[in-house]
Amino acid sequence: MRFGMCVGDDETKIKLAAESGFDYVESCFFLLAESDDEKLNSFKSELDKYSVSCESVNCFLPGNLKVTGPDVDYDALKKYIEKGISRGIDAGLKKVVFGSSGARNVPDGWSYEEAYRQIVYFLKMIAAPVAEKYGVIITIEPLRKNDSNIVNSALEGAALASQADSPNIKCLVDYYHMLDAGDDCETIIKLTGAIKHAHVAEPVSRNYPRKDDGADYKSFIEALESAGCETCSVEASTDNFERDCAPALKAIRQ
Repeated sequence: MRFGMCVGDDETKIKLAAESGFDYVESCFFLLAESDDEKLNSFKSELDKYSVSCESVNCFLPGNLKVTGPDVDYDALKKYIEKGISRGIDAGLKKVVFGSSGARNVPDGWSYEEAYRQIVYFLKMIAAPVAEKYGVIITIEPLRKNDSNIVNSALEGAALASQADSPNIKCLVDYYHMLDAGDDCETIIKLTGAIKHAHVAEPVSRNYPRKDDGADYKSFIEALESAGCETCSVEASTDNFERDCAPALKAIRQ
């Protein structure tokens, strides 16, 4: 299992994550898709400086770039995705996390079934061809019901991924979100082959993992490994990154 740390584009966090022993860092897709060349090149220079790659990115789509509802612009979606993925390749990009509740949520008054069909179409006809072109995997992230009104469990995420019918569209499990949906480690194992990335945080407070916080990281990581998932990023909250970064890695690695 390879472990990463979500850092945005903060150089101090990149430095501390690399020095703490994380295998990679996870940033945000909008950094790749929306930044000017100067800012993006600065980010890539920081990665080189600390000998770490940006293997995954989250925050795939902005809320104004819808994949459901009456105002979907597939041409804009394709251009946005291609720009971001193509600019991320030489930073080490391998995985993109599709949470993006603002883009995928079912709008008021819109049919759930139609929204689901739209997401399948988006993944199969828009996202998958770009992902396949660059050899990147897009992982669907099930979110808590408070955060999203569609695709809330690992089983739903895996089912959606299968309908995209592409080896480059898979599922993600997040330790914080999955417990809210009633998923457990047995669910992860049942989805062997479908789960290609994971997020981890202390599941109640969503704080950075600690060895003494009572969470069962060992079973979670073992289930991921059994299911064929090779990467897991810390995506959590802290008021002191310098204090909590290295202990978070120790908590999940041990």
